[in-house]
Amino acid sequence: MINVWIDPFSEVYLGNNLFGYDKLFNRDDCLSPYRHLKTYCDERDINLNTIDLWKDNDYENIYVAFNHRKNTALENNKFKKKILFQFEPPVVHPYVYKNIDYLTSIYDEIFLICKVDNIKCHYFYYPQSSDGIIPEYWDNANRIFLTMINSNKKPRSSHKELYSERIKVVRFFGKTNDIDLYGFGWDKRPYFPYWFYESALQKVYKGSVESKYPVLSKYNFAISFENCIMPGYITDRIFDCFFAGTIPVYGGAPDIEEYVPKECFIDMRDFKDYSELKLFLKSITKSEIESYKENARKYLESEQFEPYTKEYFAEMFVDVIKKEI
Repeated sequence: MINVWIDPFSEVYLGNNLFGYDKLFNRDDCLSPYRHLKTYCDERDINLNTIDLWKDNDYENIYVAFNHRKNTALENNKFKKKILFQFEPPVVHPYVYKNIDYLTSIYDEIFLICKVDNIKCHYFYYPQSSDGIIPEYWDNANRIFLTMINSNKKPRSSHKELYSERIKVVRFFGKTNDIDLYGFGWDKRPYFPYWFYESALQKVYKGSVESKYPVLSKYNFAISFENCIMPGYITDRIFDCFFAGTIPVYGGAPDIEEYVPKECFIDMRDFKDYSELKLFLKSITKSEIESYKENARKYLESEQFEPYTKEYFAEMFVDVIKKEI
């Protein structure tokens, strides 16, 4: 028997809530990859639980952090292996990337959600909650122009951040009421120095959402900017659009085309400014919109998408657990 103890993204996922269905923590079934992971591990004689349930015993014990944080469990020498899966990029958790050499002395293996120039760190794909289109949303033909769904947050590092670009793009399209803004916190002032954008943002703010897919399915296009620009850093933002049949206007990973075909999305880098982007979006025909959607659907059904599936993540996870250090 192998006991694996996961230190989850947040304390709300302790008590094995990471593997649950509670709607409070499982918006858009975001915990689906981790429920599948637990089942996959159970079938292979791997006992998977969150770290608060840990207790010393005679079995092989392995500690796995989903994002690094200091704690007493990490310092316990009774763990045979210590592994880090860092889901957040430098702009969210700068400490990890500034101290990566130090962390390689703590963990036996480190997996990052973006690519860095360090031979001791491995890259992993962000597991997605769905394995394909969601027909009830993808099929919706009654759509309007443009949306963005993001929380109003402040970056912890300014290095290649895209938080400010989200504010700027909403302000631009909001001048002509050509965008609807959703997400937590936009009823409050954005971070400095964008305080003076507050009224412009609230003008198009439609509130928070319980589920992204029903909202995305009302729009032809969605601003889908990652938290920052990093090679390989591709999260759920572009895929959520694909699942709901919405065309993403993407900003983020400079190597995005190595992972997602260009014909599936609109690349913000193709335009010199937001005025040029707007002209292009307004010119797209209904048949061209359907082509983007169909290209995305085919991609989700292809082998190229497989690394982002929960099945792929579970297999990789178990391989890492069983690997000899």
